[in-house]
Amino acid sequence: MKCFFISLFLFLLTTFALTQTDPEFETYLANERKNLPVAGELLYNCANLGGYRFSGSRKIVDADTSLPFGKALQLTVRQAGANPWEPQLQTPVNSIPVASGDVLFYIFYIRVLETAAADGYGKAFVYVQRSSSPWTGLGSLSVAVPPEWQKYYVVAKAGERYAVGGMEATFHLGYFKQLIEVGGIIALNLGRGIDEKELPQNEIIYDGMDLNAPWRAEAAQRIEQYRKGDLTVMVKNENGLPIKNANIEIKMTQHAYQFGTFMSELALTNSTNAQKYKAEVLSLFNCATTPFYMGDGNWGWYGPGNSKTQYPALAQWLWDHEIPTKGHVLIWPSWTWMPPFFKNYENDPAGLRDAIDEHLETLVDIGEEKGLVQWDVVNEPHVNHDVMDICGDEIMVHWYKKVHEIDPNPRLILNEYNIIVGGGDAVFQDDFCRWIEILLNGKAPLGGIGMQCHFGENLTGIPRVLAILDRFAQYNLPIQVTEFDIDIIDEEIQAAYTRDFFTAIFSHPATDKIVMWGFWEGDQWKPNGAMIRTDWSYKPNYLVYKKLLFEDWWTEAVGLSSREGRYQTRGFLGEYDITAAFAGKTTSKSIALPKEGTTVEIQIPTTETSVEVNNNGSTQFDLKQNFPNPFNPVTRIRYDLPVASPVLLQIFDIDGRLVETLVDGFQSAGHHSIEWTKNDLPSGTYFYKLSVGNLAAVRKMLLIK
Repeated sequence: MKCFFISLFLFLLTTFALTQTDPEFETYLANERKNLPVAGELLYNCANLGGYRFSGSRKIVDADTSLPFGKALQLTVRQAGANPWEPQLQTPVNSIPVASGDVLFYIFYIRVLETAAADGYGKAFVYVQRSSSPWTGLGSLSVAVPPEWQKYYVVAKAGERYAVGGMEATFHLGYFKQLIEVGGIIALNLGRGIDEKELPQNEIIYDGMDLNAPWRAEAAQRIEQYRKGDLTVMVKNENGLPIKNANIEIKMTQHAYQFGTFMSELALTNSTNAQKYKAEVLSLFNCATTPFYMGDGNWGWYGPGNSKTQYPALAQWLWDHEIPTKGHVLIWPSWTWMPPFFKNYENDPAGLRDAIDEHLETLVDIGEEKGLVQWDVVNEPHVNHDVMDICGDEIMVHWYKKVHEIDPNPRLILNEYNIIVGGGDAVFQDDFCRWIEILLNGKAPLGGIGMQCHFGENLTGIPRVLAILDRFAQYNLPIQVTEFDIDIIDEEIQAAYTRDFFTAIFSHPATDKIVMWGFWEGDQWKPNGAMIRTDWSYKPNYLVYKKLLFEDWWTEAVGLSSREGRYQTRGFLGEYDITAAFAGKTTSKSIALPKEGTTVEIQIPTTETSVEVNNNGSTQFDLKQNFPNPFNPVTRIRYDLPVASPVLLQIFDIDGRLVETLVDGFQSAGHHSIEWTKNDLPSGTYFYKLSVGNLAAVRKMLLIK
């Protein structure tokens, strides 16, 4: 009888094991390997679904017959976790060693059956990592999980050697209540020397990428409204009389909006690469973020390296080149990112507070000496809160007040991640609001809201980006994109999203800054995210960036002053050089154009005016540029008549079709003005024509809605 039960137990055990093994896996794996440059070696037994660990409820189910594999994991997430990785699906650890430089390739299918999300999608974050603390990442993918089965790829690269059992992959699923199915997981070590561009790629799409998407016209209108101002140039002679027909040249020299980069120590050297790097910094950016990391004792300010000389030297280089600079970061309040001696105070809140205050006094004094204009005071408090757990949430208020006490000049920023990326994480967003309100209610001198934007393949839809900005605009604090890059291989999609994301951010009135987290592939923390390749050739996203900043959002204009000596235009906010030339004389001025507009008077050393006066004192025939231009929906057209005459003033579209007749009748000599309002016309170029006897003049105007 005993032998019978033993045999029955072994039979049931074998049967159970077989029910957890996918019978279709080997055929599925063989077919997938045909699409790869090398076959690779399985990191673990991928066919056995029983080897996967999940901290929630799970079961193994038969897959749809339309799929190339036979079984899938059904995972129940009953509620949002305290962190996105609660709960998480974990693969078996590696059963073969992984060498530094090895390329790891994952394939999986996923779908959502039930979701609490309003858009009907689930959410997952796939993270290939070290299997023990500090859980170092090798690669990742954020997924908006669709209701239908979808296939995905993840590429990871080992930055160090991993012995057997040293690494794994995880699926973070704790974003909200959802029922997820995952199947067909393949994990391969492809070895070294693999060109990632030869591997299968995920199709990357995002909401709002269509060139006719409604958000584009709305953004253009906001840019016109919030990022430009009226610029009036008044030209006079040395007697103070207006000069007509002076040649006016307007050249923008600097944006008011801040476009920056995170700095590399390359700026402190003089190699060929360093010289090219510094030239691009000075050409592309008008602000920067420079490191002042506390570090964990192995790196950063308290590490064994040269950070205590390098960090101030970088700040000095930026100050010498008159680049407004932010220091990153004073406090990263987790034992993971702090040197061990701080943890010695974990049972002594007062001592911990004093130790951090001493750190602040040291670094903020250096920042004041080097002219820093901003500080990231606290970084990523949602996940990193060990210090707050000991000292209480009010310690955050104290830190901001302490920094302001040491140096009252810099703007003080709170920096967080997962606010925009991947559509934004609701738990992170809610907690970010909580911290902002704690600071504001505590009268902390919070000067801005920082949102990291390290994008992968799950690109946040542009309407969603704008909605998130709308939410945080309620605090009436400047919002800045603090860490921008797009870590994908598809350079065309990368460029398209750079264009669209920058346009959306620039258009939103609550923002004032976008900082890239590096730009050169040879010194980029995520090389695929760079704008310039290692050989200094330009990627498509570089060309997009240059076009936006120095063509589309850049003002250069030429024209003639009117009889009143006036020349008017609208320009992007920033700094300008303005030149007026007349009768062989030239005068220039440098000015700043603010949002409320400005009038600049230029005096040319001459007694001439070029203003002709008839015997009856009337002016010459003159059709002036409408103002404002571009406009929406109201503009004003002005013109001068030398004598009383029949007048015809008409509006035409770009194809020459008559849109409207504004004036058709007899008018007296002198100055005339008419306001034109159009709510029912589409955006575009229009022409207005003034006909007086045998005289006629035509000018162009732009309607932007």
